[in-house]
Amino acid sequence: MTKNLTFNQPAMDMTMVGFGQAGSRIVDELAKFHTAKGQQTYHCFALNSNDGDLKGLKFIDPKNRISLELGGLGKNPEKAMKILKTDDQAKSKMNHFITKQLNTDDQHVIFFAGLGGGTGTATIIQAIQDFHNHYNKPKIEQVLKAMIEQFSEETYKEKKNEFHQRAFQIASENFRKLGIVACIPLRKDGPDVLRQVNKFAQEIWSLANDVTKSVAWVKFPDNQFFYEQFTKLPQSKKNELDNFRDYANKEIAKTIHHINTAANIGGTSLVLDSQDLKRAWWEHQGCLIIGKQEVPTALLNSHADITKLFKTALSKSHLHGNVNLINKEGEVSQVHHAGLLAIIDRSKDFGNGAFIENAVEELHEMLPISGTVFSGYIEESNNENVTVYTFYKAKVLPERLEKGLVEEYQQYMKENKELQFTAATIQTIQEDATQIDAEAFADLGIHLLSEEQEEVKNELSIKDQLDGFDFSF
Repeated sequence: MTKNLTFNQPAMDMTMVGFGQAGSRIVDELAKFHTAKGQQTYHCFALNSNDGDLKGLKFIDPKNRISLELGGLGKNPEKAMKILKTDDQAKSKMNHFITKQLNTDDQHVIFFAGLGGGTGTATIIQAIQDFHNHYNKPKIEQVLKAMIEQFSEETYKEKKNEFHQRAFQIASENFRKLGIVACIPLRKDGPDVLRQVNKFAQEIWSLANDVTKSVAWVKFPDNQFFYEQFTKLPQSKKNELDNFRDYANKEIAKTIHHINTAANIGGTSLVLDSQDLKRAWWEHQGCLIIGKQEVPTALLNSHADITKLFKTALSKSHLHGNVNLINKEGEVSQVHHAGLLAIIDRSKDFGNGAFIENAVEELHEMLPISGTVFSGYIEESNNENVTVYTFYKAKVLPERLEKGLVEEYQQYMKENKELQFTAATIQTIQEDATQIDAEAFADLGIHLLSEEQEEVKNELSIKDQLDGFDFSF
């Protein structure tokens, strides 16, 4: 990322909130960014189930690191959800966190979590609902109350649905909007994780598609995607990172920050400005699909090559696998607004933006657009690279999330059924095979029971039998 873009003022002021370890580590990367004046670019927060998991954070202000003091939740989101609903202290801390500590002036808030664990998966779902109930639902009630006073209670009773819809429409213009970044796990994390992720991803997607809620978009970065990308990196690049998760966190944070700062520079004949970006990201609902291509300037010969980069970026998703806008039945997922953004290194002249105009035409050919296409480019020092971003929202999901997790889970279960499981046993030490009869024992004062006596002994009451029963199997 270029120095200018790193320290530039963002197009959108945003609050970033990390839930659980995975979400908090991504936000910690975003907390690194500062403006040229030395101010932290974003308001950053982290919430986890215990103090220990927060200690590894380096850049989030300690006063913005909140522990539920539950001692960890064992990577079990189902258990975590139950605790959050029944533990009064945890509920109180969650409520205080959402209603008091996040009380910034930012109209745009992004929640981050990993879906493979316990704390992040459970708390982000609870937080989405709490956020809407605290910040936005009262705005609907306020508008509705004013409408009833204006038109009378009798009219309201006759036209309740109309009143509610209109109140929501008016109030939603002043909503604080939520973006959700929910990371899906590795394939090798196993069937139980895949099952729970599938369940909770459905809940998040349901909330994201509920027009009465605050969620403007959801993004599902894929750790399997990052792992495979990480293995392809040159060793020199790998040496700069701790592991593939470190690579994933940095890439997610950099992508959001790069687009947000590039849209606030201008200086060319075609500009994608802050208002354009706000409309593209925060109007309507759906899954936010981002594409990215970056190549050395020296490999590009003309403005037509940049148009080709945009086409490639539109056809390949960034941060997760590809999506299908057309299903097997030929049904098309509607695309709302879309954006095209290029960062051109100043070392080479590519004209006055003809590549953007051509890319817009290509976009209309490739996507079923129902809204506006926002486009622009900037000329900055960009490490002698050309970087292009594409983004749009649609009611569509990454292939792996849409059906891949189920297939992976089914494959795990199939393989398990084919395995022959066994239990470990302790071998018995064989005694001397010499036969000693009952009379020999009797001479020693030891009496063996006859078969008849053994049957009598076995006729004990059920209670006596249970008292001596071993329940450890």
